[in-house]
Amino acid sequence: MTEEVRLKTLSIDELEIGMFVTTVMLKHSKTKVKNQGRVNSQSTIMSLKKQGVTQVIIKLESDKEQNKNLTAKEEKLSTAESVILPCSLNEEFSRSCEIYDDSNKKIQDLFDQAKSQKNLSPQAISLLASEITNSVIRNQYAITILTRIRHHSTYQWEHATNCAILVCGFALFLGLNKETAEKMTLGALLHDIGVAKIPKGIIEKPDKLTVNEMDIVKKHLAWGHQLCKKDGFNDPIIMDMLINHHERLDGSGYPRGLKKEKLSKLARITAIIDVYDAVTGDKAYKKGQQPINALRYLLAEKGKFDQQLVQRFIKYLGVHPVGSLVKLSNDKIAIVVEGNRADPLKPKVKIFYSLKLQNYINSKDCDLSLVTITIVGSARAEDYNINIAKVIHDIANKA
Repeated sequence: MTEEVRLKTLSIDELEIGMFVTTVMLKHSKTKVKNQGRVNSQSTIMSLKKQGVTQVIIKLESDKEQNKNLTAKEEKLSTAESVILPCSLNEEFSRSCEIYDDSNKKIQDLFDQAKSQKNLSPQAISLLASEITNSVIRNQYAITILTRIRHHSTYQWEHATNCAILVCGFALFLGLNKETAEKMTLGALLHDIGVAKIPKGIIEKPDKLTVNEMDIVKKHLAWGHQLCKKDGFNDPIIMDMLINHHERLDGSGYPRGLKKEKLSKLARITAIIDVYDAVTGDKAYKKGQQPINALRYLLAEKGKFDQQLVQRFIKYLGVHPVGSLVKLSNDKIAIVVEGNRADPLKPKVKIFYSLKLQNYINSKDCDLSLVTITIVGSARAEDYNINIAKVIHDIANKA
């Protein structure tokens, strides 16, 4: 007979070392955050207090159960380390910038390892996937804004990082659990690792590729599969994303020309996000397009992409994704910093440029759902000599 689980609600001041926490509750909020972990130090309790936890739900255990469970082997992580609490954009922004920069560096190292036939680093890249996932959970917009910083010279690792962030956010938006979202994040970080073995002359060629050159490009999937399998990245989720992200519903993709009945939901999601980020990214030979144009392309290619998922992806991103520049009805330019799924045309923005003055102005936060100012269209940074990377990093510095 299964023993009944007994729970008790305590104030944070009543929490003691050795207790097993199942749920935490935040200050000034009815939100309950599910978490399971044992309190194994006083610093854990102090950390929870600092994060705004006022109450916890604990599992009542007998002395025998506590002694059995409090083993060094099982208790590697404290409750504070496993709790992920939502926070504001300002609170997460600086931290997300560090994670984003670290990700690009680690992906660059990964590409260098692949080129030189060295073993990949499973532990480092798995930890990175976890950090990205935790950042998205803490605030879904902070790290996503950074996907709009594009440099053609670092496209390959930025593409991997951006896809990981977008895949993670979209997975959580679709209701998938944290464990699955984290595996998908890892798969996205690795999905193009085989590209490291494609000659640079082909990658950066401005003209249409020859048949032979295209055949070499297509080999990046097999090369990526070999690299990942050799170094222990053989989870089915990772392999599906890596091998099938260039397949299309109508069978026009590669490497096997699979049609929709043989393509998983996971492969369809990866294909959409891979194309979206590739279309919006700057390459050595081509400027990236505006997000709205990339979304229109996905909608237009009904035979190639799962339209139900495309619609959900647009709902997740918003008409004007965070990090996008928009023209406002008051002759100002702003950057979108938080979406508004209830009313996608009225996100939160930061106004920083005057069209009349043709110059930067003191930045100002503006929630378009609370004012009469409206978005009249998208803005291209290069049309106004705006350094979008500087604008975004200024936001981080002021956070």
